[in-house]
Order: sequence, then C-alpha cells, then structure tokens
Amino acid sequence: MNKFFKVMLIFLTFFISILLVQFTMNYINSEKNDKVGEVKVQLSPEELQTQTTIAITDIILNQLLENVILNIDFKPHKDQQDVSLYLQGREFVSEDTLLKDSYNILKDVSKNETIRNFTLKWYMLVKNKNTEILTLSFSQDTIAQVDSLSYKQLKKLATHYEKHEALN
Repeated sequence: MNKFFKVMLIFLTFFISILLVQFTMNYINSEKNDKVGEVKVQLSPEELQTQTTIAITDIILNQLLENVILNIDFKPHKDQQDVSLYLQGREFVSEDTLLKDSYNILKDVSKNETIRNFTLKWYMLVKNKNTEILTLSFSQDTIAQVDSLSYKQLKKLATHYEKHEALN
C-alpha cells in the first residue's frame, strides 16, 4: 500500500503541475490579447471621412433639431481632418443665439479626436437670398478646451470670425 500511495502522490503532483502551467499560459496569453486590442487601427481617408461625417451628423441631429445641414466639407491631414459645417439658421436669429448653438456643437465636437480644425458657417435668408451670416473657425487647441469656456468667449477664441451686417 505504501508503494501505491507514493505513485498516487507523484501522479497528483504531476497533475497539479500541469494545471499550474496551463493556468500560467492562459494568463500570459490573455495579457497579450489585451495588448493586441489596444493597438489603433489606421483608417483610410475614406473611412476616416465616413466616421467623422457620421459623428458630426449625430451631433447636429442631437443639438439642432430646427436647423438644416447644408453641407459638410473635409480636408484630410494625416490621421485628422479639417471640417467645415454649413448650417441653415432660422429666419429670425440673433448673433447670441448662433454663438450658443455653435458652443453646443463644439462641446460635442471636442470629443472627436479626428477633427483638427473646425469651421461653422451659418446661413440665413436675407432679402430672399440664402446668405452666409456668421463664420466661426476653431483650432484643435480651442476645441480641446471648449468645456472650460463660455459661449461668449467664442468670438475672441475663433481663428476666424466673420459676421454679416444683417446679423444684429
């Protein structure tokens, strides 16, 4: 019986060793898989533009139900893009209202890291002609800090600010 006990003990030790090796290998492989998942996939310019278009459209749909998107232009720069958004404002709108609406859009745009520079062009009917009444352009630095700003600061922080005389 003593011999049988020794054989069983050796077999049990061998079995536990195999389980420990298997557990260690699974643990190491799971860490490698996590690292593989962290790698950023390089998007083609078309995929990047599509992804940004969807993000911008979602932002506008959530923020401005009464305004119409006229156009969205993209200019690629490596893994980022310059985006120009053309919006139709309501018939009777003030500069303050457009700045508030622009601020709300910028807050959501700041969450999208694929946008390098962002331009908003607001249009409105002036004497029965669709006229560009307000243009605001922002650099990536301004977009990144928009949460700590007020909508009243947008005029000063814009890299380009142009207001039509009809907007008062």
